[in-house]
Amino acid sequence: MGKRSKKVAKGRRAGRRRGSNSGSGGNRPPQFRPTVCYNHRFRFESGANAGLYQITRKQLLNLLLVATSNTTTVRVFEAVRLKRVMMWTNPVALGSPPVNIAVEWLGENSPSVFVADSSMGVLPARISTSPPANSSNRWWSMSGNLESDVLFNLTVVANTVIDILVEVRQVENETPTAGDTPAGATLGQLYGGYLDGLTSGSLSPVGYTAVP
Repeated sequence: MGKRSKKVAKGRRAGRRRGSNSGSGGNRPPQFRPTVCYNHRFRFESGANAGLYQITRKQLLNLLLVATSNTTTVRVFEAVRLKRVMMWTNPVALGSPPVNIAVEWLGENSPSVFVADSSMGVLPARISTSPPANSSNRWWSMSGNLESDVLFNLTVVANTVIDILVEVRQVENETPTAGDTPAGATLGQLYGGYLDGLTSGSLSPVGYTAVP
């Protein structure tokens, strides 16, 4: 095939691609998915609240809420998938005993996997861990479905910073699900839920007004 024939064939292939449904130049609009989906990082602080905290699917679903009255909220998203947990502590004074933080992966259909680190001297403790491969901790959490399932335990010390990386799906055509029951919320206000739940209220959201 000569050079001119190759150019003609190449041009025809490019024309077919431009006319396909996948591009903006097709004979009809491309497929469209109206569901709002995105990855997000939520941050929390333990303050002076050292201890062990159980994190459930319900608590992840309640991480972002909108007040519908002074005493009611609804969830912003109906499904959430946990991707990673990260934690940091302050370094301890030289010569002081180390402080320890930990994540223990649990889940209904998951092996128990314990991940820990210690803060010593000028080095802070740091943890970055994902749910065990092929475990139920990687499943989507959805409103009304196994909400009481404990996904992991957190062992934190004072002033621990905790990041939760998730993928979420926002409410589309579903009826919004009720979230935490606040006391004295402002109608229409966006609130961040406590990582350990409103009843415990020890792991406070950063960057959002906490549910009152």
